[in-house]
Amino acid sequence: MSGGGIGVEFSLKNLPIMLPGLILCAVFGWMALQWDATMSGWNRDFKEAEKVLKAVNDGKAPASFAEYKQKHTDSFAKKTEEFKAAEAAFKAAAASGDESVKAPKKPSKPVVLQEADFNQIAQAKAIPGKLNFGSLMISFQLTYVAMLLLIGMLIRNTVGLPEIFKAGTVAARPLIKPGIIILGAYYMWTDVLKVGFFGLALVVAFVMGTQVLISFWAKRAKVDPGLAGVMGAGVGVCGVSAAVAVAPVVNAKPRDFFYAIGTILLFGTIGLFTFPYIGKALGMSDPVFGAWVGTAILNTAQLVAAASWYSHESLLTANVINIVRVGFIPLIVLWAIYFYVVKPAVDAGHEGQKINVWEVVTSKFPIFVFGFFIMVTMNEMGFFAPEHRSILAADLLKLFFALGFAGVGLNIAFDDLKKAGGSAFMIGVVSATLKAVLAAVAVMAIGADAFKVKG
Repeated sequence: MSGGGIGVEFSLKNLPIMLPGLILCAVFGWMALQWDATMSGWNRDFKEAEKVLKAVNDGKAPASFAEYKQKHTDSFAKKTEEFKAAEAAFKAAAASGDESVKAPKKPSKPVVLQEADFNQIAQAKAIPGKLNFGSLMISFQLTYVAMLLLIGMLIRNTVGLPEIFKAGTVAARPLIKPGIIILGAYYMWTDVLKVGFFGLALVVAFVMGTQVLISFWAKRAKVDPGLAGVMGAGVGVCGVSAAVAVAPVVNAKPRDFFYAIGTILLFGTIGLFTFPYIGKALGMSDPVFGAWVGTAILNTAQLVAAASWYSHESLLTANVINIVRVGFIPLIVLWAIYFYVVKPAVDAGHEGQKINVWEVVTSKFPIFVFGFFIMVTMNEMGFFAPEHRSILAADLLKLFFALGFAGVGLNIAFDDLKKAGGSAFMIGVVSATLKAVLAAVAVMAIGADAFKVKG
């Protein structure tokens, strides 16, 4: 879970400090979205170009671009008429109480090549280079998310980020959370409860299991309780936020916190750039991959990035698993109180320190979770038509994600990742890796149907 302080308080007073960095993230985000739209368009046209090229080679291609375009227009018009007839039949059946008739799917507009691209295929019998390039970029999953992270990281670790931009780029990272709230418009409660049930099983088995494993392993390795506590919470539950929540309970020192965060971010960064390719190599479906990263990647920003990198459907599943995981922050705080405060005090024969459990839990529990549930409820009540969800996904969701991921990329500094070290680092990385491997086996065994979000 992304969290911790943002380094500067959101207020009008601090706006001048944040503005340069926010503007930089906005510029990078806009450029990345333009890249994404262009590459996606070229990839879409590439698939159409393959069909046209095959028709050309078989001698069945339309004689001219005008004939080619008219053929697509006539086909779309026919499908539209068929849809209207099916829709009328569906409404009539619904009015009579007949639930056996399924709602028809509205046909999408056909892909029609540009005239210059069509003519090049027809004359040269070759697909234009730009369409090949777009297909290649999409096959490597170099979407706007990947570009923002890769370019941002490259800038931060080569030329560096001038001081004037730092506050704003750090402040941009939490803007991913409004995007997560917007995702609620894609869910029905049946999805949340179904995927949430399996997500709960994964969380109990792997998230809580990892926390308990690290607690006992670190104790045997004689790791400082403060460091062990925040490391276990971060690696077990949801990265930075869980570590922040547990830190006051275990009296973690600043050094402990930064060691734990370094370990969490290092593993998450490696997972972010490798999991999508591992998922493809293992043949994971979109819902299965979403369930895997939702369980295995520790930081929400990196989790959302990896799932978005894979596919939108993966993101929908990963988000539900993450919501379930975030809900375990109160339990992880209670575990920390027991294991690091109450148990040692009992073993020593005296009463432990007094801790306001409610205050610790409520002050650290992410509020955006409630926003997500409100959006799910609104969708269940019929507030969002398909065109509304299209606007939310195409505009608002990508806008927030682009701004947030620009901030994430510009703040991945190799020096910060080096802060993890020693036996605690080894315990954290081994535990996180073990969780990732076992979670991959579990979600693949459960299968896609359990994690598929229908919306």
